[in-house]
Amino acid sequence: MRKLLDIAANDLRIFFRSRSNLIWLVGIPIGMTIVLGVALPSDDGPELVPVDVVDRDRGLAAALFVQGLRQANPNLLLCPMDNTADDPCHMGEAEALDAAQSRVRLEESDTLALIEIPGNFTARVSGLEPVAVRFVAVEDLTAPQFIRQAVESALTQTNGSLAASRIGTQLASQVDAGAIDDSALTQSLRDRAAEIWAESPISVNYELTQSSASGSVGGFGQSIPGMGSMFVLFAVLGGMGLMIEDKRQWTMQRLASMPVTRTQLLGGKILGRFSLGMIQYLIVFAIGAVVGQSFGRDPLALILIMLAFALCVTALSFALGSLVKNETQAAGMTNLLGISLAALGGAWWSLEVVPKFMQTLGHLSPVAWAMDAYTALIFKNGNLNTVYPSILILLAAAAVFFVIGVRRFRYDL
Repeated sequence: MRKLLDIAANDLRIFFRSRSNLIWLVGIPIGMTIVLGVALPSDDGPELVPVDVVDRDRGLAAALFVQGLRQANPNLLLCPMDNTADDPCHMGEAEALDAAQSRVRLEESDTLALIEIPGNFTARVSGLEPVAVRFVAVEDLTAPQFIRQAVESALTQTNGSLAASRIGTQLASQVDAGAIDDSALTQSLRDRAAEIWAESPISVNYELTQSSASGSVGGFGQSIPGMGSMFVLFAVLGGMGLMIEDKRQWTMQRLASMPVTRTQLLGGKILGRFSLGMIQYLIVFAIGAVVGQSFGRDPLALILIMLAFALCVTALSFALGSLVKNETQAAGMTNLLGISLAALGGAWWSLEVVPKFMQTLGHLSPVAWAMDAYTALIFKNGNLNTVYPSILILLAAAAVFFVIGVRRFRYDL
């Protein structure tokens, strides 16, 4: 282990001796991260918050209750009734939802709450009988608090309309009991009360700010993980050139003649480039801490994404290193792959803004899987349960690349 660490430390010392390497590791990433973070829009207007509404009643009272929800907070995206062809509710091919499906969507952070209207809602409301609306939310999210407030406001509006109609009917019947149609009067009073309430003489202006849990995909929440991932590519893929230089200068061959095993030699080279990738990530994400950008509520998941991506890129560099024959080829491949994989994978802009086929094509790049996970953490209340598929895919790709690299490794050119 000591020899492995010595080889990795020596590669890092050689890298940090170059002033140009330091500029590419520190200066340029910081500059581009700040510029892109400022340039990218961080807010496209009030953020729509997905809320599942399972309407088992489908009656008049249920419709009025849903209308009250929209009036209470217009930023609520009621699914499936508010879903469009763009599928903002993330329902896929489904056109309707039941409670079980919404439970799964809650666990996957596709929705922030479930509101279930019972099947006897209209009948019990019309009969002035007690009835309960079911509200389900993830307990560790902050967003459901204002969703619950909207539910309570809608229920208050419904109850107020019912109370107004009941009191009005009683008062009218006391004046002239024989001349009044109770059912017609009750309905008329209820409708008028609902109209007055809908006019909202007193209202609240809701405004959602960017946070670790929600927001449009942009600003520093996009630029920091995006630029971090891109410059990890540049830093780690640059190891191809260092490997070629070691072989050309017979450094690799001299190491092979020393009491150093093949595993120690390869492990040291891999650890050196992997460590450089993590250092690059830490530098860029430190900018996020300075500007106050939050990276979600699961720091363990964030670290695991960084580790998996840096390991995947290290393995890719090692596999491709066997194909290049000189430093010029290595530099050209580093620049080509660094730019193309970053752009294709959504490091510069969110893949949500590109066509579906480009989103699929973009996932040929490991950057796309990392950005999917970062976006889930930063913008969608994600946690380790949400992002572990992306982490596993990056680790699986790393394993494949390492197998290729080890089999094709040679001590000389």
